[in-house]
Amino acid sequence: MMQAIAKRPRLPRPLSLPLRLVPERAHSLVLGKMLNYLFATERAEGELDFLEDRTVRIQVIDASLSYALSLRDGLIAGVNGGEPANLTISGTVYDYMLLITGREDPDTLFFQRHLQMEGDTDLGVHLKNMLAAVDLDALPVSQAFRPMMDQCLSFYERLA
Repeated sequence: MMQAIAKRPRLPRPLSLPLRLVPERAHSLVLGKMLNYLFATERAEGELDFLEDRTVRIQVIDASLSYALSLRDGLIAGVNGGEPANLTISGTVYDYMLLITGREDPDTLFFQRHLQMEGDTDLGVHLKNMLAAVDLDALPVSQAFRPMMDQCLSFYERLA
């Protein structure tokens, strides 16, 4: 478990400029493809069926990015950014990195309000519980991914 730091790091605005130049729909399509790959087993076992035809918006506050995703015909898909979301999850790059690397569990991030949910709370709780149950070591990612993310986290923590 990570030691709490006094000030949570935020992405400097100039670093997010190249990402903000890409349309939201393109970001959502790429993220959907990545999540389909990462959660192929969970999709095949029906563990993501609760997301079918529901829209989840993921906002990355300090990067001014937003992703809109849904499960359509068993696949995670990017959806039109103008489509209303059933659930919106907001947080910083740092908070999402903590979640992705498993250095903080979803319960801690949500209950300490580092990640915030708005909208369908039942959907949000179901999603949070699914994320908490995922075995990060079982996901199909390169062995180089975790050390790279740890290095990014260390850099972020030095920013604070």
